Amino acid sequence: MVRVAEQTTKSAGRALYRTLMETAPDMLVGRSKEREAFERRNFRRWRKAFDLIETIWVSCEEIGRDFNQHHRPTAVAEQDYVFEAMTHLHAKALLVTAEIICLLRGGFADGALARWRTLYETSVVAFLIRQAGQELALRYLAHSRVQAWNDAQEEDETDERQHLKAQAEYAIEKFGPELKRRNGWACAITGQKHPTFEKLAELAGKADGKSLYQHASLHVHSNHRALDELLGMCEAQEDVLLVGPSNSGMVGPLIFAATSMVECTSLLLLTKPNLDRLAFADTLFRMANRMNKLAREIERRTFEAAQRRKAAITQ
Repeated sequence: MVRVAEQTTKSAGRALYRTLMETAPDMLVGRSKEREAFERRNFRRWRKAFDLIETIWVSCEEIGRDFNQHHRPTAVAEQDYVFEAMTHLHAKALLVTAEIICLLRGGFADGALARWRTLYETSVVAFLIRQAGQELALRYLAHSRVQAWNDAQEEDETDERQHLKAQAEYAIEKFGPELKRRNGWACAITGQKHPTFEKLAELAGKADGKSLYQHASLHVHSNHRALDELLGMCEAQEDVLLVGPSNSGMVGPLIFAATSMVECTSLLLLTKPNLDRLAFADTLFRMANRMNKLAREIERRTFEAAQRRKAAITQ
């Protein structure tokens, strides 16, 4: 009886598999059309804010690229570890912000806020390195080699792996075994054996962002979240199990991403300040402040317009 049931299940499974694979192309065409239609509507609603965040990104990228190209030859000759760490952090901030923009345009505000968490962490680290100087920057760079070696220890032996091992061992010999720990590069400035990000944020003067950071972390983990806690459901009139895109909830991620990206760029510029770079930083912060007002106004205006249309239809 058990064998008959197993054979029946496998036979039905094969038939269902063939059916699903045969109908998949048409299904995917329909899905693609639905996604494109949503993204057009989403862009129509948030166009000015999306245009502004793109403008901020391009401005930060161009400023950072010019800064890197101008100072890199001297930084390499002088072994300027702050320059090396800060340019890498700035590049990471640009990459994460680009990911946030894609998520927002795709209708995933909660995912965008979760990625902002990384952008916030990047701005905290950049602030500390700019403030503390060369030794902390070198510890931060060396820490990455140790962590990479920790991750690679179970891989096959290669020349590249041997080189990584030599780098890690040199870093540990120079700075101590604390580099093996998470955030071990920050032991000296925090006075903690196992530095917490909460302590790093406090030292960077960003402790007031703790609750927002914790909220952004909720979407990363599998903790239960009520429907009304999702950004994508903030304008919903009834409970729905959200499994796809929504054009709601963009305000927070837009503002936070713009502000953090501008902070990372300004911190980079202020490692080698001059009047032009101070003017650039001032301009970028004006853009971020503009986003604060613009995104809120778009949400209010478009939501009220949608409510009026809905009321007109139901009358």
